[in-house]
Parts: sequence; C-alpha cells; structure tokens
Amino acid sequence: MADIELVVGEFGDSYDITIIDKETGNAADLDNFDTITLTITSTDFTTEILSTAMSKPAGTTGVVRWAILTAHTSSMTAGTYSAQIDLVDTGVTVRRKTMLMSVKILGKID
Repeated sequence: MADIELVVGEFGDSYDITIIDKETGNAADLDNFDTITLTITSTDFTTEILSTAMSKPAGTTGVVRWAILTAHTSSMTAGTYSAQIDLVDTGVTVRRKTMLMSVKILGKID
C-alpha cells in the first residue's frame, strides 16, 4: 500500500494528509504556512507529474487538503511515483518539506 493511492482520471474528491511533527509526534502546527504545494514526481525525481496547491481545512491541526480536479489526473498514467509537500510562510523566510511519500496510481477499468 502506498501513502497516496488514486485512480487515473479520478477527480471530485479531496485527499487529506496529516503532517506529523517528528520531534513531538503530534500534528504539526501549520498556522504560519501560507503556501502549501504537493509535488508528485517519477521515483527517480527527474520528471514532475503534478505540482498543485493544497489548502488547510478550517478547524483542523496539521491537516492539508488536496482537492482533486479533472486536470490533475486526466493525463496521469498508472504506476508508482514519489511525492512531497512543500510548506512556505508569507515572507518566504521559513520553508519546510515533508518526508517523501509513495504514490500509487491505478489504472481504471473502462
């Protein structure tokens, strides 16, 4: 099982990911981060498959949300990929990246 799994052409759903603070083991405080980007690449990191903005759902701690749009998955092909979330504050003075995540994109049955 991969950290993120979806189907080619899947859209209309939201994918919530909880970011854990490695030092405390608790959900990370994301209040100061304004720009959150999910990037999916080939496993050798040479080809970017997707780069998209994420949001922080109101009333949550440590949670980021990817609202999956048609354009995000329509050109993807089935396979295994890598992903990482980049968090940046307004002044671009603090930048954090999550650990790498595995991504499995499944083919769809027509």
